Amino acid sequence: MQVNMDNSTKINKLEGLERAITITVPKQGYKSTFDKYLVEYRSKAKFDGFRSGKAPDKLILSKYKNQIHKESVNDLVETHLQKVLSENNLQTASPPQLSIDSEPSFENDFIFTVKFEVIPAFEIEDLSNMSIEDFEVEIDENDIDEVIKNIQKQHTKWEKTKEKAVAGDKIVIDYEALVDNKEFDGSKQKDFTFVLDDSIKGDVATVELYQKFFKAVANETSASKIKFTYDIPNDFPDKNISGKKAEYNVFIKAIYKGIMPKLNKEFYKKFGLDDCDDKKFRENILDHMRHELEGKISSHRNASINQALVDTNTFEIPKYLIESEKQSIMTQYKGMMKNIDDVTKTELNKVAIKRAKLNLIFMKIAETLKINITEQDIYNFISKRYPSELTTIIEKMKKDQKYLNQLKNQVLENDIMEHIKKKCKLNKVKKSFSEVMN
Repeated sequence: MQVNMDNSTKINKLEGLERAITITVPKQGYKSTFDKYLVEYRSKAKFDGFRSGKAPDKLILSKYKNQIHKESVNDLVETHLQKVLSENNLQTASPPQLSIDSEPSFENDFIFTVKFEVIPAFEIEDLSNMSIEDFEVEIDENDIDEVIKNIQKQHTKWEKTKEKAVAGDKIVIDYEALVDNKEFDGSKQKDFTFVLDDSIKGDVATVELYQKFFKAVANETSASKIKFTYDIPNDFPDKNISGKKAEYNVFIKAIYKGIMPKLNKEFYKKFGLDDCDDKKFRENILDHMRHELEGKISSHRNASINQALVDTNTFEIPKYLIESEKQSIMTQYKGMMKNIDDVTKTELNKVAIKRAKLNLIFMKIAETLKINITEQDIYNFISKRYPSELTTIIEKMKKDQKYLNQLKNQVLENDIMEHIKKKCKLNKVKKSFSEVMN
């Protein structure tokens, strides 16, 4: 579709959110802009035999004509494009791609075309219609006991034993595995360490394999050699081995018995708690539990809000924004040395689409609410969120503009979330402490 704004501007609607704007600048416009830059160059150009600003135009043009022309073209493109965008309420979502249709001169009009994607026009759906799941949790004495027990486990002292391996022992093994008599990625490892019958988190394949290891080493002693088979799931990411049987050879290098520390003043000192008794320690643990729980509940609530925003608002997303998010995620994955197979690429693409859509939604809400983040807002935010790191963060803010912008975005998102929480329906769901934290 083509829209003629006037004799000098044509806006073409291309595929999706792509637009092409063709602008004609009369030759007089080019000449006046060229003359403006010529005056600038005349004032700063230096030539032997001439005082500053007194060199003839012919001499200046012999040296700087191309630069003056280039700056004039850039000026005209930027000025006229911004004018057209403003007059037509268009926001670019991608960097404009410039093509010159007719080079400007004192005799010819300047005609150029700029292609780009636009930010879609949409309105946020009524937030009061959104229903968000919000956890309601009470921490009881058993929860505190469990956390303290886990803290003790983290400070367990391990001693080698020749006894048979039982639940709770730390096991160190070497293993090798073959599929169709061939090695595969991750098929062998030395000094693989785990706690027998420990709780394992992860995908189904990971949990099942750990359980195989647990069963294999249980009631065995150091220096034992064990074999077992493992049926690799059909949906395993590595299609070369998915659905096949792996043959594992395991050698137990060492078994350790754990001795958990006693709860006493010496133990409490490790946490900077001097002259602390059992009651004070529990109170301290409870404070930490509440803080972590608040963070978990907030994260879940925010994730629910994000998903609801994505689900209830329908509009086209600029391809450029999706691709930018995708590249950012890919870079993060590669930085973590993670393999990116086809399945992962598909999932990352979904994440990129969601991120790009949420960014546009947040921009729209911020625009509607006229939210303006000040440095005082940032200070208040980090004072509450990161009190122990306040001084360090403030110093970094002063030196790093990119970091400051990241903090601004955090504060902006926080303000938007607070606004949405007040508008939407929060459905309270009772959960236990362990359910939320795990």
